[in-house]
Amino acid sequence: MFRFNFNDESNGNEEKSNIEEDKEKDDKLEWFSAKRISKPLEDYNVSNITNDQTTNVCYCDVKIKLVDSKTAFNKLAKENCQNIIEAESQHSDLLPAKYEGGLKIWECTHDLARYLLEENILLKDKTVLDLGCGAGVLGLVALLQGSNVHFQDYNLEVIESYTIPNVILNCDKLDTVTKRCQFYCGDWESFVNLIGNDESEEYDYILSSETIYNPNNYPKLYQIFKQKLRKNGICYIAAKIHYFGVGGSIQQFEEFITKDGLFNIKTVWKSDEGLQREVLEVKRR
Repeated sequence: MFRFNFNDESNGNEEKSNIEEDKEKDDKLEWFSAKRISKPLEDYNVSNITNDQTTNVCYCDVKIKLVDSKTAFNKLAKENCQNIIEAESQHSDLLPAKYEGGLKIWECTHDLARYLLEENILLKDKTVLDLGCGAGVLGLVALLQGSNVHFQDYNLEVIESYTIPNVILNCDKLDTVTKRCQFYCGDWESFVNLIGNDESEEYDYILSSETIYNPNNYPKLYQIFKQKLRKNGICYIAAKIHYFGVGGSIQQFEEFITKDGLFNIKTVWKSDEGLQREVLEVKRR
């Protein structure tokens, strides 16, 4: 459906020029303000979602049922969601400040989901933030292991048409979702301001996949880590080594995170073949 040129290698000078142009454009963008979604769960009718409109993914012995992304897109198109329609018309997974790729499950999401389960990361009774959640796969892995999970994605329409239905599909009772889940949308900078200094909104784990592609958003990510990660908490970030055409890279992200000395960051997993991918662990010093 969409295309995001993360893997396209290009001429170095051309890429540098494009990145500089993108930074100038980013400085002028108006990002959607963050808000908590409080729409009653009963309003999300998942009973009319048929089996041919869903897909299953399995990590170790954890099976997750998901709404097919095309089904979610078709629903949004019928509702005349202009951000999604515009992105599709441009065959793009990214329209900065309009649509940030939430209707696609990126491959690093699978890497991190498997890592959490294969390494037996203790998730039971923890509070987890799935940051830039999209389909909500990482949050669902945590939820099914006994976590309380906050799901956050940039686009409200992604949360309401994709994330929340997926969560409901994987829970036996709506009461479980009500008690153990919260949902947020909007820009990361205003997200931090929205949840403020409430200690109940601090996290044992922050999980995020394919969110470091835009270096201009690193300050926002860093503030979330700095303000909302508990003292002994851990961030796990899954990413490609380099995002061609948009400028982000693991090296650049690591340098940004460590420059003020508050956090240590290390690679805890890397791909053995194909496009280089890593899982990063971020902890306070």
